[in-house]
Amino acid sequence: MPLLDDIKSVLSFAAFRPEPDDAEVPWNKRFQGRRSLLLNVSRGHVSWRSLNKKGRFQDAGNSEGEFAEVAPQRAEEWRTLTEGGWVNVSINNRFIISLENNLSRRENSGELLRSNPRAVIGAKFDRGKRYALFHHPHSTASLLMACDDSMVKTTEEVLRANGLKGGRICCGLFALLEQKLTELCGSKQDPNASFVIIACCEGSIAALVQQAGQWTDLRCRSGIGSESLDAMIQIIAPLVQKAQPGTPVYFVHDGNDPKFATVMMEQLSKVGGKDITTEDQLWSAIGLN
Repeated sequence: MPLLDDIKSVLSFAAFRPEPDDAEVPWNKRFQGRRSLLLNVSRGHVSWRSLNKKGRFQDAGNSEGEFAEVAPQRAEEWRTLTEGGWVNVSINNRFIISLENNLSRRENSGELLRSNPRAVIGAKFDRGKRYALFHHPHSTASLLMACDDSMVKTTEEVLRANGLKGGRICCGLFALLEQKLTELCGSKQDPNASFVIIACCEGSIAALVQQAGQWTDLRCRSGIGSESLDAMIQIIAPLVQKAQPGTPVYFVHDGNDPKFATVMMEQLSKVGGKDITTEDQLWSAIGLN
């Protein structure tokens, strides 16, 4: 019977459907050999970048407006940039990132976080949230991202209504932090290093302090808007001021708003800030990692 089941699977195209999302598998590997689309959704703005069959970036664009308004106008274009309508959506509103300690790191914790998050995060669990985790490699600290479940469901509904399929829905700011912290705290780095990292993505911001190899403080706000620079500075200033003199200050941003990045760096340069953003930073964070 196994052979017959395999034949039925091929005839029904079930064999070609992606497996349920596994965040451990990079998006470009999950859809290797097929065109797909990366969408970045924030409050009042949508941007996108396509990946070709070789996993390389191609078409790009952006539109002002809420996602539910932009999607019907752009759906036909977006569908032509994919095979099967599969998209990876980064949402940048209605979430919070917090600093936690002693959360479960059992082997299957990633799957449990999707199916039974209470088993991983305990008392922090809220039925109305979706979660993601990133663990410090050398300590018991973790970053916990909690996004409104209603935000995820609304995004999925908009995609379905416009002939698109959400293969993955993630948080762009969290992806940026995860990518850069992997570099800064990797095995080749000093495990006792100190730094402040400030990440901005489409009007949301997070600032994390590491002192002597330990994550000690975190501030996060989503949906502020990139025009609210003063509000962002007020969030990060106390953390930078508390850091030991000479502590490196790193800045990473989505790479889609050069004007905002320039103005932010004018402020951060006063404390020796260094921009560690690379080309296509956000798209590589959600599409290649």
